[in-house]
Order: sequence, then structure tokens, then C-alpha cells
Amino acid sequence: MITLVFLLALGLAGWTFSTLMSKGKHQEEITKELSNIFESLKLLTSSITALVKLLMKDSITSAKEEDFKPISSNVIDLLKVEKKEEEEAA
Repeated sequence: MITLVFLLALGLAGWTFSTLMSKGKHQEEITKELSNIFESLKLLTSSITALVKLLMKDSITSAKEEDFKPISSNVIDLLKVEKKEEEEAA
């Protein structure tokens, strides 16, 4: 499916390029549509960036310190056990 979409996009790009090079009747309209496509892609990119930033902010604020207390206590317990084993081995 992805290959089909890629081949269609590649075919459309080649067709557009060859039409622009042949200087057909509709060159201005083709250029206008291409600029519309690029403008839409810029807006899509900025919207995706804004969405990612909002999701990151939400994830950071929702991750409270309380969520990590059990993890930190387990890590501390593991470190104590390792230290005790090293002392017993010495």
C-alpha cells in the first residue's frame, strides 16, 4: 500500500515536472497549485509540532512525583542490597 502511494506520488511529480518543462498552457495554474500544496505542508508541519509540544507538556505535568516514589524506593532498596553484598564479600 505504501509502495503504491509512493509510486503515485512519484508519477505525479514526474508528470508535473515534465509539464512545467514543456511550458504548457496551464503553467501559471500549476505553479499556483504547487505553492498551495507547499503552504499546506508548512501548516501541517507547524500543527504537528504544536501538537507534540502540547502532548509533551501534558505528559510532564501529569507525571507527578508520587508516581515515581515506588520506583525510587525500589532502586534505593536494590542499591542497599548490592552494598551489603559487597561488604559481605570483602
